[in-house]
Amino acid sequence: MRSVMEIWRTLRSLRKRDELEAGLRDEIRFHIDQQTEKNIRAGLAPHEARRRALITFGGAESSKERVRDEIRTPVVETLVRDLQYAVRALRKNPGFTAVATMTLALAVGATASIFTVVQHVVLNPLPYPDSDRVITLDHSVPRQNVPRFTSMPPGLYFHYADRARTLAALALYRPSEMTITGHGVPERLPIGYTTPSLASVLRVAPARGRWFTSTEAEPGAPRVALLSHGVWQRRYGGDPNIVGKFITLGGVATQVVGIMPPSFAFPHSAVRVEVWLPDQLSRAAGFGIFTHFGVARLRDGVTVDDARAELTRLIGDVPQVYPGEPFAVGLVTTGGLTSVAITLKEATIGSVTRVLWILLASVGLVLLIACVNVGNLFMVRSEARQRELAVRRALGAARIRIAGQLLTESTLLAVVGGMIGLAVAWAGVRLLVTFGPPSLPRLDEVRLDPVGVAFTLALSTVAGLVFGALPLLHRVSFAAMLHDGGRGNTASRSRHRTRRLLMGGQVALALVLLLASGLMVRSFQNLLAVDPGFDSASALTFRVGLPQTEYTSRDAAATAHQTMLDRMKEIPGVIAVSASTCLPLAGGCMGNTMRAEGRVEPPGTIPPIVSFRAVAGGYVETMGMRLLRGRAIDRRDVEQRAPVVVINSALASAYFPHEDPVGRRVSFGRSDAWLTVVGLVANTTTRALNESTPAPKLFMPMSIAGGPGMPPTDLVSTGPDISVMTYVVRSITPPLSLVPSVRRAIDTIDAKLALADVKTLGDVLDRASAQMAFTMVLLAIAASVSLVLGLVGIYGVMSYIVTQRTGEIGVRLALGATPGSVATEVVRQCALVAVIGVLVGVTGGVAGSRFIESLLFQVSPRDPKVFVATALTLIVVTIVACWLPARRAARISPLEALRFE
Repeated sequence: MRSVMEIWRTLRSLRKRDELEAGLRDEIRFHIDQQTEKNIRAGLAPHEARRRALITFGGAESSKERVRDEIRTPVVETLVRDLQYAVRALRKNPGFTAVATMTLALAVGATASIFTVVQHVVLNPLPYPDSDRVITLDHSVPRQNVPRFTSMPPGLYFHYADRARTLAALALYRPSEMTITGHGVPERLPIGYTTPSLASVLRVAPARGRWFTSTEAEPGAPRVALLSHGVWQRRYGGDPNIVGKFITLGGVATQVVGIMPPSFAFPHSAVRVEVWLPDQLSRAAGFGIFTHFGVARLRDGVTVDDARAELTRLIGDVPQVYPGEPFAVGLVTTGGLTSVAITLKEATIGSVTRVLWILLASVGLVLLIACVNVGNLFMVRSEARQRELAVRRALGAARIRIAGQLLTESTLLAVVGGMIGLAVAWAGVRLLVTFGPPSLPRLDEVRLDPVGVAFTLALSTVAGLVFGALPLLHRVSFAAMLHDGGRGNTASRSRHRTRRLLMGGQVALALVLLLASGLMVRSFQNLLAVDPGFDSASALTFRVGLPQTEYTSRDAAATAHQTMLDRMKEIPGVIAVSASTCLPLAGGCMGNTMRAEGRVEPPGTIPPIVSFRAVAGGYVETMGMRLLRGRAIDRRDVEQRAPVVVINSALASAYFPHEDPVGRRVSFGRSDAWLTVVGLVANTTTRALNESTPAPKLFMPMSIAGGPGMPPTDLVSTGPDISVMTYVVRSITPPLSLVPSVRRAIDTIDAKLALADVKTLGDVLDRASAQMAFTMVLLAIAASVSLVLGLVGIYGVMSYIVTQRTGEIGVRLALGATPGSVATEVVRQCALVAVIGVLVGVTGGVAGSRFIESLLFQVSPRDPKVFVATALTLIVVTIVACWLPARRAARISPLEALRFE
């Protein structure tokens, strides 16, 4: 605190500097006059008396200087003087100041915006207390080539809960969706079923009300719910008395018991859950259905490895503890079921960590190129000021003072650039949040906070010190600069060498970014060329969910869906309409084991998992899928509950290699009912366009699949639930223009139903490639900016070199050199620098390509086509940037050049 007060007093004294100077002059004048009068009284002449008085006081200026030395603070005053001088110097060169400031501002702003995303997504902990102690209960089946799956059955959860000692608490949850009615139009909301123990795992508490109790999670208990802050505000206007009231959720009266905080987000979920319900689990649920996700909190002193080892040991006990669970026993004994638990943060972020660090490194290279550019500008400017600096040095200014002055100018410029960079960073963060891919986790948490502001200002300050120090790397002969001919001297070889080294560095850094961008462009082109297995043109998709309280049977659900399909067919412009429980690129959806008639599985093995889809008639035709053999499922199959299925090529290859699958019979799960294969379709993408292995899929009529109330056959016990279906409407009009007509068609059947996730099939494809497109665009922008900065820097340096060599070029032209030879010499020197820079950049690109290898798709990280094309392009563009100054050099008039010399 004392130092702060001293600075404050110093600043106040500086404000009163004029008053102090005036008082000091008056005081000294008074004492000199007094001494003069005293000398006159002693008998001296007035002139001599005055001279003796001045000698006594050592001269007025010397006296004032001694007094100043006693009262001033040298460091602060020197800093103020340097700042004032720096402001004047920068104002005298508006072009230099504007170019340097904006170059730095753009580079610092871009770097700060990407850093802000990395900070909030990667570096910041999850918004739960001690979030690093929370893990996900993931598993793998190595003997079935399943390296990781995130779901788990309730039976395994109870097995862990009873026996695990490394876990302080564990919980299950499963995402779903449900229609909420009342207080506005019906709305389909993402919901989360969870065990009451989730509050203990995450250590969260509702902002209002309370969490679930264990009694409310028992089967048959009255339904209660927790609302998200967003739903509370959006649908109920932030009603403070909502807790304790009843809302209608899925057609069931549900009591609201709490409101979650605004910042709370459900863990490890791609969609922000809006309503939480207690999952009324029973131990009788067993091990057969992998529909839930598990999270747990480690005990103090326990590591993730400790928990993973214990859980794997507990899995080994399953055959002895639950001998009546053949599927679980088979997974353990045959599949080698193993725990691969990881931290919740690692599971949430996933592979995006590498993407963000690569993007941060790329904008860091752009910042480095910008610093080199501005450093070159400062070197050019310092050389233009050498005579001024030499005069100051000859008048007694110390080298440290001159260096301090130059660093003050560069730091001031950097701070101004940093302030502008803050605005650039703020805008960049807003753009990244708005246009970032939906798959980017924690995107809603990203904002420019005090950490980002401090990072931006610190980065700009450091950058200012770096490029401000570049001109100080070379000592200058002040005697030579003060020589009469000094103004005509050209820069030394060392300075030319330094500038060319910086030029080559710019070329090398730009090439590294261009290589990364070129590889990503090739990958994106390959991704867009992937055949998704369906026609994405002019098709609308949306989900409709039926409340099980009103549609109590499978037949009622199937009839309702068919009625809605019929109404939609009547909409003008619609040419086809169908529905499925799961669309391509929607994930794995429901799966189970499948058996083929006549195929004998080796003893102790588990049949491969097959993904099931329940579909309405005409689904294959509406989706534009390719029918390879047989026929598709039609409306008659649905109405007659025909036990038929259509399979894809991947399933046929797994179960019926080298034979026609049409006419073969299959069953799945524990069912003894056989279904006949009537058609074979081409593979469609499951989770991503760049998936390496297509998933086996089976399509069945929706009338024989699961639904409300369970069907009379045993197919529903393992078949997909048709309560929620995704509709596909193909039209000759813009797809989104059909939404009002679709809404009216559904209202005529049941006004309480809501549309969810309305989009086009084109949007589905775009989202599948969004993350790669996001990475590609940012890398391309970084590469383009680096290329422009590099070329501008090279052009500026070569132009300055040509200006410095005006006299030399004039002499050569006067002695008979041709303009072409002069231009060729300039271009040759520049081309040599470009080639060396390209060679260094290629070496760096080869070394760094392994860092982006995981982001590429069907492209080698050392693709020779990309390397050769990028290198040649950069060399040609660099030579063009050098040719412009070379052409100007060739047009120099010998007479004017010699007159200038």
